[in-house]
Amino acid sequence: MSSTQTKTLPWHLQGNWAPVQDEIDARDLPVEGEIPEALEGSYYRNGMNPRSGYSSTWFFGHGMVNRIELGGGRALSFRNRYVRTPYFDKEMHITEAVMDPTASPANTNIVRHAGRFFALEEFHSAWEMNADLETVGCFDFDGQVVGPMTPHVKLCPTTGEMLFFGYDVMGPPYLRYHRADAAGALVQSEEIDLPRPVMIHDLNVTENHVVFMDLPIVFSLEAGFQFKPECGARLGVMPRTGGNADVVWHDIEPCTVFHPMNSYETDDGRIVLDVCRQPSLMTGGLGDLDQQANLWRWTIDTVRGGVKEEQRDDLLCDFPRVDERLVGRRARFGYAAEYERASAPRLGHHLLRYDLESGDVRKHHLGPSVRGGEPVFVPASPTAEEDEGWILALVHDEEGDVSYLQIVDGRDFEGPPVARVRMPQRVPYGSHGNWIPA
Repeated sequence: MSSTQTKTLPWHLQGNWAPVQDEIDARDLPVEGEIPEALEGSYYRNGMNPRSGYSSTWFFGHGMVNRIELGGGRALSFRNRYVRTPYFDKEMHITEAVMDPTASPANTNIVRHAGRFFALEEFHSAWEMNADLETVGCFDFDGQVVGPMTPHVKLCPTTGEMLFFGYDVMGPPYLRYHRADAAGALVQSEEIDLPRPVMIHDLNVTENHVVFMDLPIVFSLEAGFQFKPECGARLGVMPRTGGNADVVWHDIEPCTVFHPMNSYETDDGRIVLDVCRQPSLMTGGLGDLDQQANLWRWTIDTVRGGVKEEQRDDLLCDFPRVDERLVGRRARFGYAAEYERASAPRLGHHLLRYDLESGDVRKHHLGPSVRGGEPVFVPASPTAEEDEGWILALVHDEEGDVSYLQIVDGRDFEGPPVARVRMPQRVPYGSHGNWIPA
């Protein structure tokens, strides 16, 4: 492709954002360094790979899941597969797909709950896959879940429950909340009143509550999604087993958040949320994704009311994660991908580790030509201390146009990686993934 042609393409079709459509299998991947013996399992990551090579926005690319299997100190295998939904099989235009709840791009996350793998995207129903990335079929809890299912389900480390929601711009109701038990049975569904259809990408959970984010990326048939600060912003606190009448709303400054890092309750009746907050987003519509997020803390006073809003750091970052054993509980360490200021999303050369107690931030340098992705923490054992384990991230070396799985020691975060696994083909920047132990 000529340089002139490249310049005419939108950002999500250039460089390592550009799709890779080949589905391949590879074994015994090359490794630099030594993979820890305790890493026994597979890293799964979902992302956008338009089948034709083109999509009008990043959000509309077909979902492709990558799996890297580790064990015995080796990188055993790589496999990638499209999620074969009607949107993929029929190569549907997104305007057709929005009318069919099963026609999901299924391109945003891949999670496992109660033995099932779900490929998720926020405008449609979930799609089930198996561990080998074969598509099983559309999954809506036998018709019990009405409307879309968020890609950002929360798995409670204490109860084993899956807490999730779906927003529906064609409602009301514009928001529905759901809870499934550890065995995978749906045990609760609630309709939550909102005054208007808004984009709600993620959810906050604590040991006893959920916190909805009603932020002003507003949908209309005329303009699609657009940031409208005049509509205000608020946080809705509800008991995890509660309903619409139990939601208490707290106003905050207009902003938007794609991804919270974690949330927890304090002993004196406060709820603390650490989030990647942007002052605005999509001011020009759905494709306007100028990355401006910083780590902020919202502290909700559930007794007296009000929210304390404070910026924790001035680095640009997103894709925040914590140790999954501490989701909804107080965690000391959080991880994120660094971004650089640009007119379109531009990942940086560092992974970030935040000490959420002291505010200290440390950087893992990926290399002068290497850009990162979502960092996922893997504990060394089920009883390991919070920083005792490894951070995994799919990264891309622009100099060689090569992708790696980077493995970083949680207790030597600023040091060199303990290992890098070379991918058999370039893996485009994607969205979210998870480590599944063997």
